[in-house]
Amino acid sequence: MRKVLTLLVLGLLLVMASACQTIGTQSDAASAQRYLPNIAGYTTTESDSIIDALTKAGFGTALASGNVPALAAIERADTVLQCMEETGAIAGRFYTEAAPSDIIPQAGAAIVVNRTRVNQNVLACLSRGRDLGGLGAQSVTIEPCASTGEFAVGNDEFTYIYVGVGNNLCGLFEQHFSNVKANNAT
Repeated sequence: MRKVLTLLVLGLLLVMASACQTIGTQSDAASAQRYLPNIAGYTTTESDSIIDALTKAGFGTALASGNVPALAAIERADTVLQCMEETGAIAGRFYTEAAPSDIIPQAGAAIVVNRTRVNQNVLACLSRGRDLGGLGAQSVTIEPCASTGEFAVGNDEFTYIYVGVGNNLCGLFEQHFSNVKANNAT
């Protein structure tokens, strides 16, 4: 009986230890990063972290103001997100028109999620830790777009999400993901 219990405990420890190992990288064939659109004429930005994105968006002083619970929650979410990005489970990119053709430049974001990788890495990523360290009276029409979809490549399942402002950029997002889906149809 003691040997069986010992084997069960060792087996459980082995399963727990393997759950702390991540699977995949940003550069392998099944990474989500591989399926983000590369669009000519647009500047792309990939934020390395939630804190970096909030700082770039002008919330840096709010983060430094001492709201410890909010900062801790953001830090934790940032750690998980970075882990998911490193394993190729999630990828996102912001796009802005390099040479704006209108008063409001076309801009948007695309996100691709490899659901298989998310499922494989969620426990390992959750277990990781980190030390805290105007237009006025002008008449402007904003035409936002947004869409989501899914596709599979081999045994990996992906979800994509995009949002944007501007018919050209929205059409390019739609065309890109339509091509990805057509080239990987089974």
